[in-house]
Amino acid sequence: MLEQKAVHMTEEEIDAYYAKRHRENLERYYNIQANRAIREDRGRLIRLVLVMIAASVVCTVFLQLNFQVQQKIYRVAVLQKEIDALRLSNEDAKKRLEDARDLYIVREKAESLGMGYPKAGHVVYYSVEDTDYMFQTGDIPKS
Repeated sequence: MLEQKAVHMTEEEIDAYYAKRHRENLERYYNIQANRAIREDRGRLIRLVLVMIAASVVCTVFLQLNFQVQQKIYRVAVLQKEIDALRLSNEDAKKRLEDARDLYIVREKAESLGMGYPKAGHVVYYSVEDTDYMFQTGDIPKS
């Protein structure tokens, strides 16, 4: 078409025609580039949203696990306190049983030897100084 009109066109018209074609091509090129950039930006945005969702899920799971661990640590501490209290109670009960058995044996032995509980006036009190020993200077009174 241009070749048929070229005979009748001036050089300025030809330059204007090619300049117009060049602008149209540039416009088309920029539109293609803009559409490509939009698609790439959309893809990046979708990937970013997916990564943010995945990060949120991971953080949520991590926080839940951390909370569960803290609960279990607290429960272990409570149970440890219970165990310590029961162990102490058990040791006290054992000691009382041993003492009661020993006192019962002592009482039986004393009764078999003719001993009994002291009566009023049978108890003699001594004052002891701060030293860890004392000297007997007289006889112990018989009641």
